Amino acid sequence: MVEISRILTGDLVTIDRHVDHVSTVPAIAGETVRLFVREKIRRDAADSPASEKGVVLMVHGGYWPGTMAFDFDHKDYSWMAALARAGFDVFAMDMTGYGYSSRPLMDDPRNLGAEDQAILVPGTLPEASSSAYPFNLVTSDSETDDIDRLVDFIRALRGIDRVHLIGWSGGGIRTGTYAVRHPEKVARLVIFASSNFVADSPSAPPADLPGPGIALTIQTRAVGEEVRWVPNIRCEGQVEPGMMDLIWPASMETDSVGAGWGPGCLRAPGRTYWGWNAENAGKLTTPTLVMVGEYDRLHDSNVELFGFLGATDKVFLGIECASHFMAWEMQRHVLHRASGEWLTSGTLTGETTGAYWADATGEIAPKDF
Repeated sequence: MVEISRILTGDLVTIDRHVDHVSTVPAIAGETVRLFVREKIRRDAADSPASEKGVVLMVHGGYWPGTMAFDFDHKDYSWMAALARAGFDVFAMDMTGYGYSSRPLMDDPRNLGAEDQAILVPGTLPEASSSAYPFNLVTSDSETDDIDRLVDFIRALRGIDRVHLIGWSGGGIRTGTYAVRHPEKVARLVIFASSNFVADSPSAPPADLPGPGIALTIQTRAVGEEVRWVPNIRCEGQVEPGMMDLIWPASMETDSVGAGWGPGCLRAPGRTYWGWNAENAGKLTTPTLVMVGEYDRLHDSNVELFGFLGATDKVFLGIECASHFMAWEMQRHVLHRASGEWLTSGTLTGETTGAYWADATGEIAPKDF
């Protein structure tokens, strides 16, 4: 473990670290990589073995790394800071291929697929070419192993048996899969708008790994905003004016290589997934809160996921006037408040089970889905 920085800001301490990990990514299996993890904790608790309310590990989704997903440094947008001020010791990680963690095979734009290469011709690439590594880079197994390395690091660092997990988007499949495989290490789980849940998808890995595909993919600002975000902004005041002009430059700071490709882009590894389905959701017994925005295209699949969960204690929360990017929208306060209550006591509005709806003011009430 290497401590990169320790910064005191008001009542909070932010500690950035690199943790060594023997990778199980097929292309580099057995090699040592670095996993980045950020910790945020109240100043008065920084030297304690464990925080009063417990320890949280937050896991990002498909393009934005942990620091952007959970610790956007603007007003009160940082989910990490909100939980730290509520008394939690909060960690956010970058998976292999993201942010400040190792990115094997990802500095060569020729390892992109044909559609992504076309965006970079002729500025970054003189011409399109075939990839030297025509396979997906990471797998369900390697990503579970990434998380397990940091869970064990945090358990040893803080002297605890179990951590709480929060996963956003691709972090939903990552944390959900992890909790199924390692329930003894997880106290409570929060899934925010999980991607990749398909009830009848395979439970077993493909016969041959690595799976055919691409080593990396990219997302430009135009796609991230105009295709994925703007069409789902449907309420007055849903997004603070000028927010997107803050998000994208901050995103580029987490990917200095991608920032120099074409119009600037975020890089992510190609992924081979399996097992996030009805069968394995039924095996997930960790107390789980599922949250999703009204205008998130993943709304219905998250309702379906919730129905299959095997946990006795499980709560669903739909949130009005919110998209997939709710963490950067006005309804972020609902995420902060609901996750804080769930991780503290395993309840939402005092209840351990049920389905609920948060209106545009943040008021939460029961609702059938």
